[in-house]
Amino acid sequence: MLNERGQVYILTLVATIFFINFNFNRGIHDITPLSLAIAVIGLLVIAVSAFVIQKYSVAIIENKLLFVIAMIVFATSWGLLILPSQELDVLLFIALICKLIVYMTCIHLVNSVGRIQYEALIERINTDFLTQLSSRTAFEKSFDQSFKAAKNKTIQLAFIILDIDNFKLVNDTYGHLIGDAVLKEVSHAIRENIVNYKGAELFRIGGEEFGIILENTDYAEAQKMSLNILKAVNELSVNTDKGTFGVTISIGVAEWHEKDKTKEMFYNRAESYLYFAKNNGKNAVTVDGVIVNR
Repeated sequence: MLNERGQVYILTLVATIFFINFNFNRGIHDITPLSLAIAVIGLLVIAVSAFVIQKYSVAIIENKLLFVIAMIVFATSWGLLILPSQELDVLLFIALICKLIVYMTCIHLVNSVGRIQYEALIERINTDFLTQLSSRTAFEKSFDQSFKAAKNKTIQLAFIILDIDNFKLVNDTYGHLIGDAVLKEVSHAIRENIVNYKGAELFRIGGEEFGIILENTDYAEAQKMSLNILKAVNELSVNTDKGTFGVTISIGVAEWHEKDKTKEMFYNRAESYLYFAKNNGKNAVTVDGVIVNR
């Protein structure tokens, strides 16, 4: 895909071809210095306006007045480009400009619809349908960016990974609808306990697994958050036709160190702390390999 500069070059090349074709190859009437100067001005305005429109495309698209001005300037420049080779009066020239504006407006509307659909698709990809948390796809991107920032020592980074205990048993005993309800309740409890932490991002990264990226947060704050989350989840009570049951989770907490050469090493270290909690009674928070809530 062409970048913005490449698009400007292509558009300027097309305009130059039009300039040569209309003013030298058509042979409709003699070209005067004045008419040639007008065509050259049109060519220059096309190049400059194309560059400006590409560079500030977002601002122009979002501001209706700027969009109208940009379209008038752009369409007029094309009119100036071909005017010397056409025996047009003022009204026909204005009509030509209006046609060009209508044409470009239609293109803009089509592109806007496409952009809206694209943004909606990206939103769907980055959002987990069930919990409405950020998805694994969004996690991979954010985790990579945060890891690189930590490695460049521009931020302090901690990572929390959480997993619902005995979730398969919940699904097998009470059914998947209850399992879905548990996922929603747990995600809500987690979200409520990170809302006051600036730089905290929550993701559903697996079936019953969640991840929290914490920028500019050390072990002490990450541990405090994890214990609050554990407490909140322990207070949940799920009512079903088969009875009422509680929910527990296991949590692994890791802070980035220079020994974490890759993001996979960092992730795996946090995950190993999660498994340590799982293998030592569950319903626990493991910070740097040590269970802290017992």
